[in-house]
Formats: sequence, structure tokens, C-alpha cells
Amino acid sequence: MKSAIHPEMFKDARTTCTTCKAVFMIPGTVKTQQIEVCRMCHPVYTGKKQSEARGGRVERFRKIQAAAKGKKKAA
Repeated sequence: MKSAIHPEMFKDARTTCTTCKAVFMIPGTVKTQQIEVCRMCHPVYTGKKQSEARGGRVERFRKIQAAAKGKKKAA
């Protein structure tokens, strides 16, 4: 096996969430990193934003469909 090909591991690497500003100290290959969504604010884990986002998409779809039906009747 080749020697010295593995990256250096930092046991106290700092990970910061840019959405909720939570800071985690987890092992990693870089000393500091930023993530957009973490387990504290992700909709799958919290269950809060997922239903809101789903409702918005449905309403937007219905609005588009209603507008399309209106154009067909006018033509």
C-alpha cells in the first residue's frame, strides 16, 4: 500500500449551518465547513416546513390549471 495518501482527519472540525446558525463539532477532513441545511432545520427531521412547501406547490399547480382552462374556453 502507498503511504501518506490518506487525507488528514481533524477530530474537532467545526461545521456551521448557514440557515439556523447551529454549530457542530464533528470529525472531518477540513478544519471548518459550512452547510446550507442541518438536522436542526431540515424539513424531513423537523416535519414543519415540508407540509407548508407541499401546500404551496399544490396551490400553484391549481392556479396554473385554472388559468389554462380559462384560455381554452376563451379560444
